[in-house]
Amino acid sequence: MELFNRLEQVDGAVTRFYARRKVWIWGVLSLPVVFLLGWVVWVMFWAPPMGGVTLVAHSKIERPILGFSVNGMAGPNTGAYNPNNPHSGVGRNTTCCGSIRGKTAEVIWTLSVTGPQYDAGMRPEQRRVVIPLPERKRGENDLHVYFLPGDKVLLGWSDNAFSPYDPRSPHYTPSELLKGE
Repeated sequence: MELFNRLEQVDGAVTRFYARRKVWIWGVLSLPVVFLLGWVVWVMFWAPPMGGVTLVAHSKIERPILGFSVNGMAGPNTGAYNPNNPHSGVGRNTTCCGSIRGKTAEVIWTLSVTGPQYDAGMRPEQRRVVIPLPERKRGENDLHVYFLPGDKVLLGWSDNAFSPYDPRSPHYTPSELLKGE
């Protein structure tokens, strides 16, 4: 009997405590849920773009590219550009997934050689350039990297398979560096 009397006393104390402080108790218990929902809404509407990036290589150089990197994220190899074949050097070479952040892009690439170029005395060379990184918008997960003659590099974000510098792209942006193709 003593146990049941003691349990009734504890139950009465808990009931009185809950009756007096139920607003505070539910407020404290719901606070993490409110913070989580607020964070989800912020990520959906206002957070900067983030997530995995796919690097797409486009080469307009008559030498193969034996790998490259943008801010430390490794890119693919790509073949030499052949002016007689309009589809050579087109962005069929991709790597996924990495993270690229910052306002500038450090692009490092290694120029390789073809058989005839090697016979002519050319050897692999490494190049480096630091250029401004274009602004990334929500949904843009593909970074197109154009290697152009004269150690020039052109970067552009897209939200689909088309480069932003391709006239077929829904978000076509002409570039002075690609004039005269």
